[in-house]
Amino acid sequence: MIGLKTWSLAETDGQNKYLVDRETKRTHLCHPLLFYIINAIDDGVDIPKWLNSITDDNDSIDIENLGRFSKNEIHYYYRKYLILKENGYFTPIDQAEKLGGQLTPDSVKKTLANLKQVTFECTSRCSLNCSYCGYGKFYDDYDKRQNENLNPGTAFRLLSYLLDLWNSPLNDSHNSNIYIGFYGGEPLLNFPFITQVVDYVRNLNALHRRFTFTMTTNAILLHKYMDYLAENDFSLLISLDGNRENNAYRVYKNGKSSFDTVFKNIAALRDKYPEYFLNRVNFNAVLHNKNSVPDIYRFFKTHFDKVPSIGSLNTGGIKKSQIEEFRKTYSNFNESLYQSEDYSMIEKDMFVKLPNIQDVMIYLHKYQDYCFNDYNDLIYDTHGKFIPTGTCAPFSKKIFVTVKG
Repeated sequence: MIGLKTWSLAETDGQNKYLVDRETKRTHLCHPLLFYIINAIDDGVDIPKWLNSITDDNDSIDIENLGRFSKNEIHYYYRKYLILKENGYFTPIDQAEKLGGQLTPDSVKKTLANLKQVTFECTSRCSLNCSYCGYGKFYDDYDKRQNENLNPGTAFRLLSYLLDLWNSPLNDSHNSNIYIGFYGGEPLLNFPFITQVVDYVRNLNALHRRFTFTMTTNAILLHKYMDYLAENDFSLLISLDGNRENNAYRVYKNGKSSFDTVFKNIAALRDKYPEYFLNRVNFNAVLHNKNSVPDIYRFFKTHFDKVPSIGSLNTGGIKKSQIEEFRKTYSNFNESLYQSEDYSMIEKDMFVKLPNIQDVMIYLHKYQDYCFNDYNDLIYDTHGKFIPTGTCAPFSKKIFVTVKG
C-alpha cells in the first residue's frame, strides 16, 4: 500500500517557507520559487512543459504573489527540486513496509498507557446552526449527524480499561497529567454525561496519573452550569467570533443571533468567578468575511482582556455546489492580519496563538528524530554522493484518544 505523503510545506507569518520531509526526517528553509514549484508539481503542473513554453531564456515571467522570474531562475530551482527528489525527498510511504512488525498489540497498549488526552464527543446535538459548521451546508465529507448522546457506560468501560494500563509497568511516566475533554455538538446539552464521567474519573485509583477536565462550548447554556464548571476547575474554550456583526454566522436554528446570550453568559461568568475566568477560560474565533483578525483581537482584549485563538474555515470536503459561496465567506489569516496598521503589535501579542506557530508546535510535539538545515547546505562528496547535514532533535509524541457516539 503506497501513497501516503511524507512531506509538507509550511509558511510562517514572516513569509519564511519550509519544506518538511518525514521520510528523510529533515526540515529545510525553502526559497519562495522552490516553494512555488513544489506546490505546482503537487497540483499536477508539468514543469518541463511549462519551461519549454518560455521561448526566450531572458524573458521574465510574472508569478502571482512572488514577483517576476526569468526562465533560467525557474530552471535553477527546478533542478534543486530534482536534486532533493534524487536524494529521497517526496517519496511516498509504503505503509505496509513502514508498519510491518511495528503496530503490534503490545505497542498499542504501550501507547495507551502513556496517552495524554481522552476526548468524549458527548453528543452530536447542537443548540446553534452556524453557517460555516463542519457539519453544515458547505461540506459533504462528514458522517450523518443523528442527534445522539454518548452513553456514560461506554466512557466507563474505556476508562476502566485504560486504568489497568495506566497502573501497569507499561506506564513510563510518574504523576503525569491527562486531559479529559468534552466536545460536541454542544457538550452541555448532555450535561448528565459530563457529571457522571467527572465523578467516575475522580474515583479512579490512578496511581501515576493526574486529570484535568476540558471543554469546548458555544456558551449558550453557560449560565446554567457555570458553578459546576468553575468548582471542578474546567479548562474552558468558548467559541465566539467577535462582536454582534462579527458573530453573524453563529445563529440559532431559527436564524436569530446568538450574540446577546453568549456575551451575557460570559460576562456573568467573569463577574462571578474572576480568578477562574482569568486562569481557565479562553476563546476561539473563526475567521470569515464578516470579521477580521484585528476586529477579533480588539474585541476580546477590550471586553475580556484575553488573546483569542483564531482559525480559518476548513478548506477540505467542500461541496461543488458551494464552492463559490465558500470562497466569498473564506478569509485568509495573514491577509487579514497584515491589512491592519498595528499588525506588528497584534502579531507579537498573539504569537503562540498564530495559526502557523500552532502548526509548528503541533509538528514538534507529534514527530521526532528530524533535522533542520538550509537547502543550500546539501553537501556532496567527490563522487557526487549526498551527505546529510544538520543535527537531530527528538521531541516527545503526544497521544490522543477520541470517543464518539
